[in-house]
Amino acid sequence: MHFVRELINFVLKTKTPDKKVSKWLVFASMPVQMGVTIYAFYWLGTWLDDRYEVGGAWWMKGLTMLGVIISLYQFIRQVNYINKHE
Repeated sequence: MHFVRELINFVLKTKTPDKKVSKWLVFASMPVQMGVTIYAFYWLGTWLDDRYEVGGAWWMKGLTMLGVIISLYQFIRQVNYINKHE
């Protein structure tokens, strides 16, 4: 997460004639970051279900929801950080 904060700082501090372009770059990359986070938790849950032979795929369901919550938390935190340093 520290890397993402440093990336946002770098993008926002870059000398561009229009700062909105930098914000669009950051906002355009957020769905990719959310997708990767959710998929990583989904994959881990599927792997745990297969490894421990859990009926009902409870690891996959629980960890996918945890991935959604974490990705939304990251999204909200990044938006607040960008608005604060605007």
